[in-house]
Amino acid sequence: MKDGTWKNVTTDKSKRTLFVLQAKDGGDKFCTPCGIFRARLSREQHEEPLPYDTCEDHTELSLAGSLRPLGGDCEFWCDYDTDIAAAATAFADVRTSAIDNAFVPLLLGKPDEMAGMPGTKLKKGFGKTKKEISATLDTLWGGTGMNAEGDMVRFRRKCWNTKIDDLSDPSTQQKWLTLSDERGDRVDYVNEHEPLRTGDTVLVWYRVLAQACAGNFHLSLEPKQVMRLGRGADATAKGSAGLAQALAAAMQRGDEV
Repeated sequence: MKDGTWKNVTTDKSKRTLFVLQAKDGGDKFCTPCGIFRARLSREQHEEPLPYDTCEDHTELSLAGSLRPLGGDCEFWCDYDTDIAAAATAFADVRTSAIDNAFVPLLLGKPDEMAGMPGTKLKKGFGKTKKEISATLDTLWGGTGMNAEGDMVRFRRKCWNTKIDDLSDPSTQQKWLTLSDERGDRVDYVNEHEPLRTGDTVLVWYRVLAQACAGNFHLSLEPKQVMRLGRGADATAKGSAGLAQALAAAMQRGDEV
């Protein structure tokens, strides 16, 4: 990701301006280890409503991973703390790269039209120089796929025109998102109760997308494959995940707190 370049993959019929990050060899799938904080994969998990409106014709698969070091050995991944620190740095830097290397060159050309961006904003302009445009985008930029503290990363895959029941089919899963265990065997995450749970150690293969859509600029981290390296017990979850669990348990006690 650090030395990647941005490729404009916007089509003539697209409603958004879309760039995908590519590595030196032209590949666009990157990989990171992380610890699971929360996942939304199974049929059971999809019964819980999202905090925002979405069309029922599509299915949103998501997972949030911790980028905090364990402060000790990880039995499922050698040099885990070193690699997770490098991943956190790469995720933090990709926003600046998207601004300066994808959208600044595009906006310097003063386009008359731009998919996903209203003409009124284009006419108003983002600045005349690279520095001015970069500063404007830095102010306007929305989501980055991370939390404010930079210790959690969010992967999300929208499966267009696909319902959760459709994803029980292996070929349909292959198209959108696959999950395997440590042996590489497929996991039917739709029907399994907890295909991923807090504290699991995973590898995630994903694409990095920078886009202008509905008048906003943001980054999306689109997962393609997940490998479950090892199961973690909820009681041993660390950092933000442990705090969230403690708060949830306290809320359930109600008047006892």
